[in-house]
Amino acid sequence: MDQDYARLGEQLKAAREQKRPRISQSYVAAELGVGRSTIYKMESGEGAKVTPTTLLAYARLLGWTEDSLDRVLAGGDPVATDSDAGAAAQHAVPGVELSPAVEYELRSGKVLDSQVFNLGPDDADGQIIVVLQGKKDATPEEAERVAARYRRARRHLQGLAAELGGVAES
Repeated sequence: MDQDYARLGEQLKAAREQKRPRISQSYVAAELGVGRSTIYKMESGEGAKVTPTTLLAYARLLGWTEDSLDRVLAGGDPVATDSDAGAAAQHAVPGVELSPAVEYELRSGKVLDSQVFNLGPDDADGQIIVVLQGKKDATPEEAERVAARYRRARRHLQGLAAELGGVAES
């Protein structure tokens, strides 16, 4: 199947510019957690150079269905979600706003563990929130390998929190 990334770029740009209020490339980049140059690449037809996760997150931000990217790449048109209320309507936790890219990643795997590291003695000092995730279809052995890697990294995060005067674990 031909993949028409130039057409996809035109469709992404047109959909972004049609949003009201209009949203800028900088806004999209901030929402997706990428640089503005990444948005420019996608809109300029260089979508093949961007991760599929980022492309999908952009499509979601525009209110497109999951299969819209494939539709446009194959020469069709994007399809708006039933509820085109935007990304806010798709949040996994009401009232919590995550970038579409983070939401996509959280939905695409199996949560193995989570941890909150306080960066100071008070909650107002901020926290680092870590969600350890493996593949949805990970075997117990694969999940244990991921967990073992995380345990090593967790010690560094605990040390960082302690250096900043925070609590090692919550």
